[in-house]
Amino acid sequence: MTAEILCLDDNDTYLENIRTAAQALRSGRIVAFPTETVYGLGVCADNERAIDNLYRAKQRPRHKQLSIMIAEPDDVTKHVKHIPLIAGRLISAFWPGPLTIVFDLPNNRTVGIRNSSHHVVRDLLNAAGKSIVSTSTNISGRPPATDAQQVISNFSDKVDVILDGGPAEAGKPSTVVKIVDNTFKIVRHGVIGKERLNRCLNEDCLSIRS
Repeated sequence: MTAEILCLDDNDTYLENIRTAAQALRSGRIVAFPTETVYGLGVCADNERAIDNLYRAKQRPRHKQLSIMIAEPDDVTKHVKHIPLIAGRLISAFWPGPLTIVFDLPNNRTVGIRNSSHHVVRDLLNAAGKSIVSTSTNISGRPPATDAQQVISNFSDKVDVILDGGPAEAGKPSTVVKIVDNTFKIVRHGVIGKERLNRCLNEDCLSIRS
């Protein structure tokens, strides 16, 4: 299998290529796409077989969860019923943007949610009409791809469609934080630094544990 590469630099074919990638997602295939941080790999969140294929392509242990990409901040309620106050403040401050928030779910489960600010991600999600389970485009433990050529080198025979949107803007991953009671801890350092996170919160009653 060789990935189909769709360039997004031509306005005349942009929407057609987005729709082609969205159809691939709905058909259970793996799509690579640019974000404001690094390139991502995604499949539809309601397709367990596609999620299994994504884990195999990534060579990621099954116990390490993947995050969910949503089109709009309010879509978080499709996956998380209770939004803690601190999470709401982080969402207001940093979504859309390079912040992944990990929420607790019933039965000791968790889920990471991200609302990307990149127009390609938004357009792809809207065209697919579904949330996307996503991960960075790297074999587990290696650096993520920051342009389509790196995706091709690493995943051309493992993914179905690559959306070439040029170099990723930030070149490093999103920041990941986990909500813990009335505060949060940094799970992975990324684009949004500790100082920026602190500035959006009242430090008198909330703290960061990294």
